[in-house]
Amino acid sequence: MVGVFINGIAAFIGAVLGVVLKKGIPERITTALFSAIALCVCIMGIQGAVKTENILLVLASMTIGTLIGTVLQLEERMHRGGEWLKNTLGASGDSRFVQGFVAVTIIQVVGAMSILGPVQAALLGDYSLLYFKSVLDGVASIIFGAIYGMGTLPVCIIIMAYEGLFYVLAHLVSPLMTTDVIRELNAVGSVMILAISLNMLGITKLKVADYLPALFIPIIYYHLIASWL
Repeated sequence: MVGVFINGIAAFIGAVLGVVLKKGIPERITTALFSAIALCVCIMGIQGAVKTENILLVLASMTIGTLIGTVLQLEERMHRGGEWLKNTLGASGDSRFVQGFVAVTIIQVVGAMSILGPVQAALLGDYSLLYFKSVLDGVASIIFGAIYGMGTLPVCIIIMAYEGLFYVLAHLVSPLMTTDVIRELNAVGSVMILAISLNMLGITKLKVADYLPALFIPIIYYHLIASWL
């Protein structure tokens, strides 16, 4: 859970700095920062993906997982949840506090990285994605804190509650994590990390949330299928 708390704290500190600064931050600076971080995320995805010893399993996992996610419309459901949150909170008034809270919540909570990060931390003990997300959220919070003010401060609570939920759910299946499962699950997750980086760079608009069911295919394969082969 340490990575989850760090993510929340980073968002809070960033928001505080933004509120204190209250000055417009040049777009060229934010663009440069995000592109640099996106490139690092890309390298992290590549490094993890090439460690697979069963590329066919990675392919099958991504194919089956994407099919399930697309049928369930996970990406669309996440966005609809974000719009519902926006409309619900916006109904209480059009203050800058509400605008800031809604904007930052949608950006930092409604996304595949908010799920994939805590899942990898729980199943693999790998907090690197959560740490990367902490940097992203910290930078974004500075920007939005300067624009919207105090409304960005409570978002850290939402981040920790949301990511903490997925961390606990993933931790329940940890007894099934053998060496083979961990290696291939990490490879599948790394493919998703690469997809996230491509979206961050503006190269693609991949629906990464639809890939999330692929994380469970290596577990199913090694515990239910491999023994029959």
